[in-house]
Amino acid sequence: MTDQPSLRILIIGQGRMGSAVQAVAAARGHEVVAVMGRDDVAALDWPAADVAVEFTAPHSAKEVMAACRKRSLPLVSGTTGWDADRLEVELATVEASHPLLWAPNFSKGVYFFRKALSATAEAMKGHGGLTLSVHEVHHTGKRDAPSGTALAIADDVAAMGWDGVPVTAQRLAGVPGTHELEWRSEMDSIRLVHSARNRSGFAQGAVEAAEWLAKYTGPCDNIFGMNDVWG
Repeated sequence: MTDQPSLRILIIGQGRMGSAVQAVAAARGHEVVAVMGRDDVAALDWPAADVAVEFTAPHSAKEVMAACRKRSLPLVSGTTGWDADRLEVELATVEASHPLLWAPNFSKGVYFFRKALSATAEAMKGHGGLTLSVHEVHHTGKRDAPSGTALAIADDVAAMGWDGVPVTAQRLAGVPGTHELEWRSEMDSIRLVHSARNRSGFAQGAVEAAEWLAKYTGPCDNIFGMNDVWG
């Protein structure tokens, strides 16, 4: 339980993340009004909810976002792999002033990992002889590769001047998610690694994002992210 008022949460996505979000939401005192599959999105009648959380598939994300936008239902989205539709979705989101929060990763550990990365990459910038690479490992059910988190990490370091960083991906059974950055020189190898032990951290962050979005009353002039939630 938390001091947060109880929310009616609609979960879209009947996979492992949907189940994990359902468990965390209930533990925090919220009501899960339904767990819908992708095929249910086209239904005319949706249960009344304060906020929706979706983990579906890359080809479904745009449809889910449009359906929630049509209903003025705040949406937290954790689906990755829909980058080609980003500009179209963002324009429609801003035009409708729709509360939409998207993140490639909801883990607080990954949030701190990216903060540590920023400090480390900034300190190393300008020192010659170092090459940087990004590698990620996920379970075999993850459809997009490289992961959205790995691509976001590559964007992070590119913004700091590390251009053209190679990003590799591996799929192994039973791995919730591991992301590694490695700087190499002839003399050293320096690694930053985040390894998720289970899906609970992702679900916890998604529910915290839903709590933040449900009470947000400001302008919806962009797609929000976890920096908005955790600062």
